[in-house]
Amino acid sequence: ETWSFLVGQVTVTQTPEVKSASSGQTVTINCKTNSPVYDAGSSYPRMAWYQQKPGEAPKLLIYGATHRSSGTPSRFSGSGSSSDFTLTINGVQAEDAGDYYCQSYHSVIDTFALDSDLTSFWCPLGNTAPTLTVLPPSSVEVSSKNTATLMCLANKGFPSDWKLSWKVDGNSKASETSRGLLEKDGLYSWSSSLSLTADEWKKAGSVVCVANQGSQAAVTQTLKRADCSE
Repeated sequence: ETWSFLVGQVTVTQTPEVKSASSGQTVTINCKTNSPVYDAGSSYPRMAWYQQKPGEAPKLLIYGATHRSSGTPSRFSGSGSSSDFTLTINGVQAEDAGDYYCQSYHSVIDTFALDSDLTSFWCPLGNTAPTLTVLPPSSVEVSSKNTATLMCLANKGFPSDWKLSWKVDGNSKASETSRGLLEKDGLYSWSSSLSLTADEWKKAGSVVCVANQGSQAAVTQTLKRADCSE
């Protein structure tokens, strides 16, 4: 039996459901999606592998399909492309027993499948609110170009569809959020810029960056104009 988790039009299927092996053997786990993952043709196709042991948080093993995360033993390797990927454990050890699952990224849709050495179930990582930092415009830009560009940086959030927006003195301002960038730890980072005229910036009392994701509580970071040097 295989497990599939469907989100939108993307399906992830991971096999086998249960795998038993003796120490020293080679173990392979396969993960297939019904459409190519994001950046499938690059050196970092958006496929990651995680290991979870009872009572512990998931640990990132492989990112970009083939790249070992820091601390991942060399016996673990990833391979594959497009929509067909494999995790291989060469010379498996007793300490490797646990749950293994793959994570694929398809544009704005995150999908997960789980393969377990112990039990059979699937489980996404859960929501993690990002940390926000608001950067003020440079004084050179304000004085020479008569414009003011602010940046909002959102780090270590999950899943990938957090969106950033802006408010100036309580009024919403149009902006766009960059595509979520998958980091080595399995979390995402984003950025958004806000363009004001120099006059708008000088008159602003406060500028707020807001991060939203589904029904999760919004995260905000406020920059007060008075706290910024000229």
